[in-house]
Amino acid sequence: MRKRVYIQKQTLVIPLVLVGIMWVVYFMQYIGVFTSCYGVIPWTVTGLKGIVLSPFFHGSLDHILSNSIPFLVLSFLTLQFYPKSAKTVLTAGWLLSGLGVWLLPNFNAIQNDVYSCHIGASGVIYMLAFYLFVSGWVSKKFWLMLLSVVIFFVYGGIVYGMLPMMVGDNISWQGHLLGAITGVYLGIRLNKRKR
Repeated sequence: MRKRVYIQKQTLVIPLVLVGIMWVVYFMQYIGVFTSCYGVIPWTVTGLKGIVLSPFFHGSLDHILSNSIPFLVLSFLTLQFYPKSAKTVLTAGWLLSGLGVWLLPNFNAIQNDVYSCHIGASGVIYMLAFYLFVSGWVSKKFWLMLLSVVIFFVYGGIVYGMLPMMVGDNISWQGHLLGAITGVYLGIRLNKRKR
């Protein structure tokens, strides 16, 4: 008899609520409610709030559109295939990747006295993609390894987003890089602990 695969309610609700908040915040930015930087500003006290808030803020319609679908898909897959560790991954990954960006030197300020304001959910997206990829191989379970292969083929191109010479000036390669490092760390740490 075939085993049924159930989709838990939270695997749909949590991603939809988070993306919904992103869109509400973007609309509030658009109408002028939020005008200052709510992102991560490295090495500044005011930039600390961005560790929590930055993934909710986006710089343009293209920015939020390009982040919404990957965030929905990857957070759904994390919640569906790793139900015991998913909330830890989302929470710790969200905070650690933001903290990592805050701890990095502010390269723009060093070069031209302009402080960077890192916003957007792409750091969390990188964290989730790398977590899913690494977790499948560390777990050594067939379906999770297969999921890792699918993640690699669908999202493998994001690796270029971590290289400063491959992205534009307005794209936070730091957020991408720290998100990826956080995802790898959590993928190894949480799955080794389970085994």
